[in-house]
Amino acid sequence: MAGKLELLMGPMRSNKTAELLRRAEMRRQYAKQYVMVLKPSDDTKGGPGVVESRNPNGHAKMQALEFKSSDPWEVLRAIEDKEQEIGKHVECIAIDEGQFVEGLFLFTRRLLDANHDVLVAGLDLDFRAMPFGEMLNLTWLVNAYGGSITECMAYCACGARALYSQRLIEGRPAPYLSPIKMPGDSYEPRCAEHFVLPGKPH
Repeated sequence: MAGKLELLMGPMRSNKTAELLRRAEMRRQYAKQYVMVLKPSDDTKGGPGVVESRNPNGHAKMQALEFKSSDPWEVLRAIEDKEQEIGKHVECIAIDEGQFVEGLFLFTRRLLDANHDVLVAGLDLDFRAMPFGEMLNLTWLVNAYGGSITECMAYCACGARALYSQRLIEGRPAPYLSPIKMPGDSYEPRCAEHFVLPGKPH
């Protein structure tokens, strides 16, 4: 028997992490499930071993197992060890910032095949408005294994729905050729009209 996938996608400030933590807590509290929360090492939001939402309301943070973004497979041993410790199957695996996880598609499929329900939250597009990591690929797994896709909503300062994550460096829009991952940047949600990408080639 395979698990189901709940996929949470959207731009920055769309409460993806808050919704992930809310669903994890609902499973723990009401379904009495064991939920293991995972945090890729490239996620710098919150402290070490903590998944934390920027939203001050609701479920703010949870303890999480931090793993190398480049090697999610090391988590499989940690799951086995946890099942030995608690004496039962880990029913649910929750992964925050899924866009950073290399091999996310195959890793998620492995978890589903092992009868874990999987929750994944992450950005669908990077600051260049291009698919970020393998997040969009996971929609196939929802179709194949069942589950749900939730488009988390954010809003531009003008009031329109924001589809893009505007990267700012020292308060100014980041140029197209800046690295995908870099320290000292910040983001705000933008609509198509107000999204700016200096140096975009096409």
